[in-house]
Amino acid sequence: MSRAAATVNDRRNGRQNTGAREVLRLAAIDLGSNSFHMVVAQADADGSVTTLWRVKEMVGVGRASFPAHRLTSAAMDRGIVALRRIVQAAQRRQCEKIVAVATSAIREAENGGDFIERARRELGINVRVVTAREEARLIYLGVRQAVDLSRGPHCIIDIGGGSVEFIVGNDQRPLLIESRKLGAARMTAQFIKSDPIEGRQLKRLLAHYDEQIGGVCEAIAQYAPVRFIGTSGTLESLAAMCGSSWEPDDRGFCGVVERGRFNRLLNELLESGSAQRAQMRGLDSQRQDQIVAGAVLVGELIRRLSIPQIHVTHSALREGILVEYLQRHLPELAIRRDVPDPRRRSVLDLARRCDWHQPHAEQVARLILRLFDQLKSLHGMTPQHRELIEYAALLHDIGWHIARRRHHKHSMYLILNGDLRGFEPEEVRIIACIARYHRKSLPKARHPEFAALSAESRRVVRKATALLRIADGLDRSHGQVITDLRCRLNGRSVAVSVEARGDAELELWGARRRMDYFVEQFDRSITFEQR
Repeated sequence: MSRAAATVNDRRNGRQNTGAREVLRLAAIDLGSNSFHMVVAQADADGSVTTLWRVKEMVGVGRASFPAHRLTSAAMDRGIVALRRIVQAAQRRQCEKIVAVATSAIREAENGGDFIERARRELGINVRVVTAREEARLIYLGVRQAVDLSRGPHCIIDIGGGSVEFIVGNDQRPLLIESRKLGAARMTAQFIKSDPIEGRQLKRLLAHYDEQIGGVCEAIAQYAPVRFIGTSGTLESLAAMCGSSWEPDDRGFCGVVERGRFNRLLNELLESGSAQRAQMRGLDSQRQDQIVAGAVLVGELIRRLSIPQIHVTHSALREGILVEYLQRHLPELAIRRDVPDPRRRSVLDLARRCDWHQPHAEQVARLILRLFDQLKSLHGMTPQHRELIEYAALLHDIGWHIARRRHHKHSMYLILNGDLRGFEPEEVRIIACIARYHRKSLPKARHPEFAALSAESRRVVRKATALLRIADGLDRSHGQVITDLRCRLNGRSVAVSVEARGDAELELWGARRRMDYFVEQFDRSITFEQR
């Protein structure tokens, strides 16, 4: 297993001293036709993303699959073995999330689904198969995060084993996306039958390229790209063979394919057999059989588009996977940054996913905790119960995400099935039941979820429900009018006085109409007034 230098790796370069706290470690895996790649990155509390490791396995799942449109059993086994090593590497590096994407070879194979199922069953990895256009979009995202595309349209060319993606884009969006089934492994299998390539085979290959890329080149030329950028193994190899360094420069490029030097290299490749190619500097031994087909394509693109040079970057599909995941999970990352407690973080993540009304939920949680803390001698619940009650208050209205009607029951369902992490099953049921009983029906033995609780947990739910109904009533307007409250116990009565911004009569009315269960549970009368 080989590891390339990271695109951004301050740890490696000795410059990491930002004080930022890592909030997520993520692995992105690209299951390509030639090779499987993984990049491991961390997202930090300051919003920055640092690439930590790159891993590559040359697998060649597409080597024999393109003509038959099926993955051979040997290729499938190689792929699973390689993926297992990659996943284990991610786990050793303590990645919390592994995102895997499959492209051309697996996408087109009739039995590609069998590979996906084996990965899920044997490795616990859900592999997402992307369309050609989606693959190109992810490549664009990966390049954009590494390279400045602001000076005008840039043309990105990604030559994979099965397909070639062409993207014209700027720093805002892709302007043109095209994909052609012209990958180096596919073209080698289809056209190159001898070593070195014979003249008639080269002629057929060139004719095929002429047919496939003519329209694409015309479309690209209309945008007048200011720079051509190459990604993935074929162009990385050609850049290395042209004498480029593997290390990225401060612009995000790891090499360049310059027209004059490349044309000389192309002539050498066309005349060389495998023994000669094995001696060529910069050529990965496992790409020797495919480099000719890829180089011929690059030569045609340079000729048709009058390309003076192609700048090559390591950033491609796998980095795009990272960017997309992090963009979609920015709110979750903000929670991770601001909330170190994993239980609370899990609750807030569920609330966010359910489009909660945050101001109301947080107000009800504040009020119920004020009631809880000042009435300890009355309810006798523990600090552990206090935590669960706060979470129930934060989540009590998330059922609105499904529907207004019966939303209290929807809240219970979402909590029970919301993948709350760090909680015991009994704790999740307590939170769900408290949220469910904030309105309408009171706790009853015939309710299955309530009946499933222990006797002690049922006692907690009853008392917490009494408090939650009052706290919810005290924000009847959902306007967070009440700023504080004080409770005074006097014999068999409780007096609650509130401070508010303006008139709190609606809130006091809301609490009074929901106080009956409190009176029943605690055998105390309760009054409300504004100070």
